[in-house]
Order: sequence, then structure tokens, then C-alpha cells
Amino acid sequence: MGAVAFDKGGCQAMLRKHPALRGRVEQALEGQAANGMFKSKLATTARWKGLPIWECRINERSVGSVRAAFVLEGDDATVLFLSATLPKRAFGAELEQFLGRRRP
Repeated sequence: MGAVAFDKGGCQAMLRKHPALRGRVEQALEGQAANGMFKSKLATTARWKGLPIWECRINERSVGSVRAAFVLEGDDATVLFLSATLPKRAFGAELEQFLGRRRP
């Protein structure tokens, strides 16, 4: 996997509180890409710059579990949104609200 970028609006607050989360998210996405996205699901029917938005659950000791919404563009990934909200429906609602404010 290439570079992993983080959207400032959707990730900054969580990464500021839990700096170790950045490395764990990068590691998890590399594992997902290497293994055919086996634990990732489509997060929403919406698209980001024409790309499907994936989501997966990531465990990090400092914060517990979080859900990450991301897009893959070739070998690079962009994490759009991080949330400690674990139920899929509630996370989906938060993500849709975020996307409504940030349409590219």
C-alpha cells in the first residue's frame, strides 16, 4: 500500500486526542488492502470524488474501538472520517452528515 492520508475535517479531533491511533489506522488499512478488504464493507451508497467509501472497525488500546471511513485510489488511501460510534446505523448517520458538509 502507498500513502495513507487523513482528511483534516473528519479525523483531526480524534487524532489529536489519541495520537497512537494514526499508526494503528495506517497499519489496519495496509492489512485490509493486502488481504482483499476482508473486514471492510461499503459504508454508504454515496461516493467521494467518484470512489466508493469503505468502512472498517479498528481497535486501538488508547481509545478502544473506532470505525474508519476511507476511500482507496490506486495504492493510496484517504481516511475521511473517524468515529468512536460503533453501531453501523449510527456511524452511517454520522458519516452521511459529515459528507453532506464536505462534498468535493
